[in-house]
Amino acid sequence: MEYLIDLHVHSNASSHAYSTVEELIAAAKNKGLKGFALTNHGPILPDSPRHWHFGNLKVLPDNINGIRLYKGIEANIISYEGETDLPLEYYDGLEIVLAGFHSLTPYSEESTFEQNTQTILNVIKNGKVDILAHLGNPKYPLDYEKVVKYAAEKNVAIEINNSSFEKSRKGSESHCLEILKLCVKYGTYISLGSDTHFSYNIGNFSKIESLVNSSGIKQEKVLNTNFEIIESFLKERRQNK
Repeated sequence: MEYLIDLHVHSNASSHAYSTVEELIAAAKNKGLKGFALTNHGPILPDSPRHWHFGNLKVLPDNINGIRLYKGIEANIISYEGETDLPLEYYDGLEIVLAGFHSLTPYSEESTFEQNTQTILNVIKNGKVDILAHLGNPKYPLDYEKVVKYAAEKNVAIEINNSSFEKSRKGSESHCLEILKLCVKYGTYISLGSDTHFSYNIGNFSKIESLVNSSGIKQEKVLNTNFEIIESFLKERRQNK
């Protein structure tokens, strides 16, 4: 499969990322990508943009220099009820919403297997999140089969995060492989994300590409392969919200 769209990209709106939107667009163009989702961290993290950053994403054109720019967020899960850190009134202006567990948030790393599982089920049930980010993080153990099955039922995608196989979230690899196998089993959509914080790395799926290609997953279940698939997925998501 060919992957043309990166669905997890950070700009220097967060100070621990280092590239402007224009630099990301230029790098995407240079690499032959057709689009990417701008998904800066939600506002509860110490160096994240405030909520009005996400409210004002509408000023960015949908297409810039031949690159489709999806306006999004990587929201932070902050409660057992599956709440995230972005006020509800901002969701309607976003095209893609990722959410995941992160350190330095109210959600405790001491939460149990059962609590983590129920929290993710609540995130799915709440209906605001399109893609569950880096679920393989060993700091937050959960019942992958229960989550992946419910995600399939509710048309929510599961991210396979390239960064989790590199420097971030050490120990994620085996969990990600299990999640990928379950996505194949239940027909759950997957989303590939570089999770880049620097333009040079945009569209980098080098650690996960062969795993996805050999997993047996159907192309129509991989959001990154063409616009028809992702637009169909997002249209159905919007209709069901």
